[in-house]
Parts: sequence; C-alpha cells; structure tokens
Amino acid sequence: MSLSFRIKYKAAYIWWVVAFLCIGILSFQFPVGQKLNIAVSPLIHIVQSPVRWLQDLSLWLDTSSALQQRVLTLQEEVDKQVALRQVLATVRAENKQLRHLLNITQLDGYVWQAVPVVSRSQEEKSQRLIVQASGIHKDDIVVSHEGLVGLVDEVGAEYAVVRTILDASIAVPVTKAGTQMAGLVRGDGEHLLVDFIPRAKAPNVGDFLIASGAGGVYPVGLPVAVVEKVNAVAGGVFVEVIASPVAYWQRDAWLSIASKQHAH
Repeated sequence: MSLSFRIKYKAAYIWWVVAFLCIGILSFQFPVGQKLNIAVSPLIHIVQSPVRWLQDLSLWLDTSSALQQRVLTLQEEVDKQVALRQVLATVRAENKQLRHLLNITQLDGYVWQAVPVVSRSQEEKSQRLIVQASGIHKDDIVVSHEGLVGLVDEVGAEYAVVRTILDASIAVPVTKAGTQMAGLVRGDGEHLLVDFIPRAKAPNVGDFLIASGAGGVYPVGLPVAVVEKVNAVAGGVFVEVIASPVAYWQRDAWLSIASKQHAH
C-alpha cells in the first residue's frame, strides 16, 4: 500500500468522525434531529433506568434511616418528659404527706421526726417496714398523716424496723369519739379485730376508732381504725367487730416517729 493512499485513507476517516459529531450536535437543534432524538429516547431511558433505580433506592434508604433516627430521638425525649412528670408527681405527693404530718405532730408530749420509708416486707399489707431514722427508741410510735401505723421494733444506727398494727403482737386501746365505748384493737395479719365491745355499745360500719389513751402508750385522739363489719354473736355479751387501719403505709414515702417527751 502506497504512502499517498494511507494519507488519503486517514484523512477520509477523520472527516467521517467530524461529520458524525456535527450531525449528533445538530440533531438536537433541527426537526430531523429532534425526531431521531425522540425515537432513541426510550432506548436511552431503558439503559439509564438501573442507574436511576439505584439512586432512588439509595435516597430512600438514607431518608428512611434519617426518619428512624428522628423517631428514636423524639421517643427518647418523650420518655424523659414522662420520667420528669413522674418524679414531679412523686415529689408533690411527698410534700403533701409531709404537710399532713406537720398537722398530726401537733399532739403535745411527744418529739416528732419525719422519716423516709426505705423498704417494706413482702406481705400484701407490709406488716414490717424499714425507715431511715436515728435518735429514736424501741416502742416509739409511728404514724402516717392519716393515723397510727405501728411501733418501732428494732433500732439501728441509721435505720429502724417498724412493726405495724396488723401484727398480732400489738394491741391498741380505742374508743369512738363522743362515746363511752372502750375496746382493744389487735391485728390478725390482714385486718384488725376489735375486742371487748359490748352489744349495747356496738359501733356502726364506717365509724372511726381513735386511741383512748388508756395505758399511756398512744396519744389520745390518734386515729387508729375504721369499722368494716359488726357481727352479733349468738348468746354472747360482746359483738364481733372487724376493722381496717386508717393509715395506708403501703404507699406512703414518709412517716413520722413520735418519741415520748420526758419531764426533766
């Protein structure tokens, strides 16, 4: 092949490439080119579809992840707000209990100390409590803002074990305000039994029983129990009276301990 022929061949090839590029550029500007572009567009669209799908999938995954993170963040904020509201409700309830305790501690002859409850026994009605306290003594009286809870049973350096009136070892002389009725309240683990109530002086269901002061252990007038049932005993002198404590220490976070004040 001669040199002149190779030169002519290369020149023709270059001219064909240039012409093709020109036609491609001009095809977007003139009707014939636009028709060609329209005809080829579906093919181009099909070829580009996988790329677009991948881009859409990536965008969806990124958006979904961002939304999930946002939901988690909002849920954490909601949980924090709920926890704060619960703490606020607890603090308000404790403040209310303490204010009521201040009212009950106006009974003369005793030194009072408000103490937090740190533990309760496993029985449904918690016959034993542990409170954080110091400077108290065995058999000191324990009350809630509602009434009598029980007695201090054991004393440690910074704590005390409380035996509640549901325990059978505790007996509280009681009366009904404005009457001459006299009885003795003792626990049976679940309820309070009121002994030695004559049939003629039987209380009514719903009546409140208060400490009579007999024996000098419990302050006169301290609320003790509310009557639940009154049953007549055939041929008996006394009636059977079942009561429940007025104090609800299973829920109270604070109680008060009363130490009897001795004259100097």
